[in-house]
Amino acid sequence: MPLRILTINLFNGRADARSFAAALDKHVPDVVAVQELSDNAAEVLANWGTHRLLDPRDDTTGMGVTASATALFSRPEFPNRHPINARIDGAQWGFPAGIDLINAHLVNPIARPMLASKRLRHAEMLSLERLLNADRVESLRVVVGDLNSSPAWPLYRHLGRIASDAATEAGTAKRTWGPTPRSPRLLRIDHVFIQGARCTTTQLVDVRGTDHRGLLVTLEPLR
Repeated sequence: MPLRILTINLFNGRADARSFAAALDKHVPDVVAVQELSDNAAEVLANWGTHRLLDPRDDTTGMGVTASATALFSRPEFPNRHPINARIDGAQWGFPAGIDLINAHLVNPIARPMLASKRLRHAEMLSLERLLNADRVESLRVVVGDLNSSPAWPLYRHLGRIASDAATEAGTAKRTWGPTPRSPRLLRIDHVFIQGARCTTTQLVDVRGTDHRGLLVTLEPLR
């Protein structure tokens, strides 16, 4: 049975909670990783999955992960918004060594002052690399989230050298972000990077009120 992971930025409470709940019911992901989580969406996620870590905030730093299998959660030290690290029992999807998932929300590269943002993003890149290369039992390792990095940006290219972009691997890469909830999506900045699995399909998920579209990926073990 393939593993289905959904990642989405919920626009700091502006995503419609009923639309979000309907999307979960329609697509039935096994793991949900959200950024900019506020109380309204946290109430939805509190009834989803069997194991979860939800940290709703009202300042764009809210994060959450839910899983339909046993999971252990931690908040690794990070230069900016601390990611959620979920270590999930992956046996039911054919990953006997487990799933090591990092839900991240990286700083906007054009946030002012831009020089400070550039330095912060470099530090975030090095921190993600350390997390991916840490000495752990071999498992599926996944970085998901709003990485604020299109394929044109150095951070994306750096991650692409140590992990696979799931959407590119599946041949279904599409833009995920626009300047307003109703505008066309102009950039692909929401990603799933994987080590130790192959991606078979990806699709975008619409939730009213957010300026991002969710990214749903289907993963299988390497054969």
